[in-house]
Amino acid sequence: MIDDSFRIYVDQLRDGQVEELDEFFSPAFLDVDEKDLKFVDPVYIAGQAYLADDMLVLHLDIKTFACIPCRICNNAVKINIDLRGSYFAIPLNEIKTGIFDFREMLREAVLLEIPTLAECHQGNCPERQVMQNFFKKETVPGSHNGEDEGYRPFENLEFKD
Repeated sequence: MIDDSFRIYVDQLRDGQVEELDEFFSPAFLDVDEKDLKFVDPVYIAGQAYLADDMLVLHLDIKTFACIPCRICNNAVKINIDLRGSYFAIPLNEIKTGIFDFREMLREAVLLEIPTLAECHQGNCPERQVMQNFFKKETVPGSHNGEDEGYRPFENLEFKD
């Protein structure tokens, strides 16, 4: 059986027709099988598909959640993926069959929104205090903060006006 839920039939959009999209998709289509990245919630899309000149345009809101490890304690953090007002334009000459499957486009849009790092408890991981001694101390630019910052060959350079 063919899954039509990801398909846009271009011929049905001729003469100014607009297709309303309002769907929940299983996260299985994202095809993510990673130790440090999981999707368990459905991917929700809402929006429209229409033709504009020689382009198929999808205007979508995309929502789901990704689970990645906390950068401090390594526990799973549920990250909100919320893309509002995303536009995708596909040239009609690239849609040879008249049917556009937006599964890969949607997958790419979701995966590109995953942050590199996350921290549990809205950025206040309880383990932060335990790990504090292992973090690099922040320094104010231009000050030495009493620490040797390494060799500075131009430190005593004077500029003439």
